[in-house]
Amino acid sequence: MKKALLGIGLLGSVGALVALQATRRGGGYYSSNNSTRVVVLGAGFGGLAAARTLARNRDGLDLDVLLVDRANFHLFTPILYQVATGGVEPDNVTHPVRYATQADGFRFQESNVQKISVEDKCVYTDDGPIYYDYLVVALGATNNFFGLASAEENSFTLKTISDGIELRNHIIDAFERAEVEQDPEVRRRLLTFVIVGAGPTGVELAASLRDLASHVLLKEYPGIDPGEVRVVLVEALDRILLALDDQLRQNAMKTLQSKGVEVLLNTPVADVEKGGVRIKDGSFIPSETVVWTAGVKANPLVADLPGEKGRDGRVRVNDFMQLPDHPEIYVIGDCAMYFMPGEQRPLPPNAPVAIAGGKTAAINIIHTLKNEPLEPLKYKYQGELVSLGKNNAVANIMGIKFSGFIGWLVWRAVYLYKLEGFKNKASVLVDWLFGVFDRRETSKLPVTPSKVPSESVAE
Repeated sequence: MKKALLGIGLLGSVGALVALQATRRGGGYYSSNNSTRVVVLGAGFGGLAAARTLARNRDGLDLDVLLVDRANFHLFTPILYQVATGGVEPDNVTHPVRYATQADGFRFQESNVQKISVEDKCVYTDDGPIYYDYLVVALGATNNFFGLASAEENSFTLKTISDGIELRNHIIDAFERAEVEQDPEVRRRLLTFVIVGAGPTGVELAASLRDLASHVLLKEYPGIDPGEVRVVLVEALDRILLALDDQLRQNAMKTLQSKGVEVLLNTPVADVEKGGVRIKDGSFIPSETVVWTAGVKANPLVADLPGEKGRDGRVRVNDFMQLPDHPEIYVIGDCAMYFMPGEQRPLPPNAPVAIAGGKTAAINIIHTLKNEPLEPLKYKYQGELVSLGKNNAVANIMGIKFSGFIGWLVWRAVYLYKLEGFKNKASVLVDWLFGVFDRRETSKLPVTPSKVPSESVAE
């Protein structure tokens, strides 16, 4: 109880700070018929950073900044898994892009990008062509099934807000069905939840799902025995959370195991069937719920761009985030393959790298228009944050390590600060405060189909 009260007090203090941080910056859109048009594709972390930086630094330039995305909101993906496990409400992790257009002074168009023509300097969308003078590609990533068609067909994913709602509904429905099911084999499949991939998303989802079952659902479904519920985290490699050091990784592993998450290492998946997961050694895990979090690859539209590509589809860019042979095109975030000087591996496709790339691209477009020298990407590793469920997390912030309850407070404070919009910050804070007392939303929500496929999300 002391921890809970301390958490409430500290989170309340963070809430007061983010309220001050959330005050809007004045803006206002302006351009002329002779404006230089910069088109930014994708309203994720990188695209939004690029559009804002362009709009805020265009003094003295006749610049038309147009942000294009298939959805009219920015999705805060780091806590999307909490939508799936009832920890936060879906509306609280989405922020209308047009709020930013009002505040910062750029335009927005809700369209689905179909093709990028480098020769025509045109982006073709379902609402018609958009011509550009400069282009920033920040279209994000899609799930990487590594050629396993059965996984793509039979797995849940966690990339869009619809994914989060659909998975939440399915988890609740599994408990509803298991409550009245008499066949023990069917009950076993319904109450076994398999997560493939032990990166940050897989680990956070496994821990949160285990807490949801143990602290909430088993109380609401008294006909289900706690021993019937399994959360299984499957990883092909010999360790979880590759980006963390050994100490934090071991802390995370111990926490997962103490919660009752079954962690299977060195366990590559051979097939995902409708009734479970087939492992390469021939064993089978019966399950009605398989969630694929094993990796991402660049948006397929990146294939339209010329240049060297990585195995994950990312295209190589120079120090200024440009395509080497097309300096008018900048590529950032999950679509860009960039090697820091002296490094053998490209920067990872995550939000901090996307934001840094977006700002660099924007500043260099401004420099080009002013005939000034370009600036190379400046990126410094900021650390890692991984939630491990209630009152627990591991964090590495600029080399300072946290774990346990303190790590949990750090994790929440950082993400609360980074959320878009004061309303979202306040609403998520309230959701988290209720979560301290094991209150989560367990009602099923209707899912409204989008007019476009939900295969990739912008970073």
